[in-house]
Amino acid sequence: MSWRIVVVSERCKLDLKMGYMVIRGEETRRIFLDEIAILMIENPAVALTGCLLEKLTEKKIRVIFCDTKRSPIAELAPLHGSHDTPRKLQQQLAWREEIKGAVWSAIIADKISKQAQLLAEKKKQKEALLLESYLPQIENEQGRTRGETMVQHTPLFESSVIP
Repeated sequence: MSWRIVVVSERCKLDLKMGYMVIRGEETRRIFLDEIAILMIENPAVALTGCLLEKLTEKKIRVIFCDTKRSPIAELAPLHGSHDTPRKLQQQLAWREEIKGAVWSAIIADKISKQAQLLAEKKKQKEALLLESYLPQIENEQGRTRGETMVQHTPLFESSVIP
């Protein structure tokens, strides 16, 4: 049963040995793969072996990669998570631009709503209302909208909002 969220923030090498992920840095640590739900690589200087990536994918462990500012930039997505994953991917790639724009708009609107909800829970009503005011500005397009650009500068990640 997977339950751990493993965050790797220091430079190291990750490899696979007998069902364990081995973290070789200043210290060597081992974590049983079946315990890992999510692996977040916060440091671009982390090296991973292909064998480990294959096993992480096989066990459906989410792997998230971050940039030098520790912002998520990519996620390892298995192509064979279910029997028809390649077909679904091909269908999505073949969508008309209007459909892609509508899906993009729905994703951005959901992200803004979730950020506003969290800010409201953290008693930041002014900031939450500001984010909610961006929702009507989201347009059905592939380019950036004013709302999305403003949301990138949200106070959500300031240390005073979320400790």
